[in-house]
Amino acid sequence: MKACEVIVKERKSQLEDCRNDLLKKLKEALEKEKEIGKRLDDEPKESMFREYVRVCRTEGVGDEEGTQLVKELLNTTGVGEHRPSNAGRKMKDSERKETIWAHREQTHVIRRLTKELVGRVRSLRYFSVVRDLQKQRSEPPVISCPECGRERVPLEEIAVLSSCGHAGCYNDVKAAAGSESCVYARSGRCKSAARVLNIVKGDTLGVDDYERDGKGKHFGMKLEKVIHLIRYVPSFPSAQAYIF
Repeated sequence: MKACEVIVKERKSQLEDCRNDLLKKLKEALEKEKEIGKRLDDEPKESMFREYVRVCRTEGVGDEEGTQLVKELLNTTGVGEHRPSNAGRKMKDSERKETIWAHREQTHVIRRLTKELVGRVRSLRYFSVVRDLQKQRSEPPVISCPECGRERVPLEEIAVLSSCGHAGCYNDVKAAAGSESCVYARSGRCKSAARVLNIVKGDTLGVDDYERDGKGKHFGMKLEKVIHLIRYVPSFPSAQAYIF
């Protein structure tokens, strides 16, 4: 469980680094777009960068939280819905084509960073939910299910998807995963692919228990049960030799 806290901290740092990288590339792309200026008649009506901006603002990036974060970055950098209307810098035809090509390549990098950002958001969400479930003795988690509508799903019925970090009741999460989708897919909040093997049941994650040994060292219910069984193995030489 202490390791899980370390992972959450690391995932937050990774997400922040990715966010800063994307912010930097968006600023560079906007400056390049201003340098290019107005579209000429023989150029495509929508550049690859403008297509990226349009899709992010209208369709999102496949994750509600990730979409909100990308929109905030676009607003922070001043990337509006339409390309700048300035005349741009005077260039020769060959130089202009090279600049447009460089801008296109920038957009490929931006798309890759956006995909990475969404992955970082989902990973942090998953480990954060896992840690919240482990803290249930002192801070009972409140997990709702988007399918059945229950606002407080009992711990023994909670299931989390490791693919995106979304949770709900086990039956609905399993049904969605059987269709290779997230339990939040029908609401449009998450388009992450999911499978049954991505399902983690909440009651298998262990519980912080500082009253027991003052350290909270639990490592998941399955391993806890194995340890419990080992403690009660008959104390005869062959058994001890086998264990130790």
